[in-house]
Amino acid sequence: MTAGSWVPDAAAFLSSDLSSSFGGVEFQLAPSQDFASSGIAVSWTDGPPLYAVEIVVARSACRFELVHWGVQTCQVAGIVTKRRTMSPHAEAKILSLLADALGTHELDAEQVHSTPPLLTLQDDRCEMGTLPEFLDRLFEQMTFCRECPAPTSGGNVLCPCIKIRSPR
Repeated sequence: MTAGSWVPDAAAFLSSDLSSSFGGVEFQLAPSQDFASSGIAVSWTDGPPLYAVEIVVARSACRFELVHWGVQTCQVAGIVTKRRTMSPHAEAKILSLLADALGTHELDAEQVHSTPPLLTLQDDRCEMGTLPEFLDRLFEQMTFCRECPAPTSGGNVLCPCIKIRSPR
């Protein structure tokens, strides 16, 4: 195998694992290779949080290397970039949760609030923050599912999901 020629195969392997792990979530995978570098860009909207996708990517990369090369080199996991975006529907749901948690109906992006309890872990100190900061933190922690549980194959990633209806 020439340098980088395995990238399309690794992307197909990863695509299959992501689809079976997170039913109903549409992942876009873009393998790229040129003379200097190789990579796979994974992107999705809403769906599982980044940490859950990272677990599946690491597991899939290890399996791909063992199946195709008979050895685990950690090469595949190192070339995968991940990007999750938020849909307007998910943003509206999170803003509604934040408004309830902050006890207000008018949300001001500039106003500083105490961190709401839904963003405070047991050992966290109560911090202050703005609405955009809270929105990002809450989005990072939530799964927006069309189907549960997520992931369905391998691992014990919890699904703190908010149900969303498919736009289709």
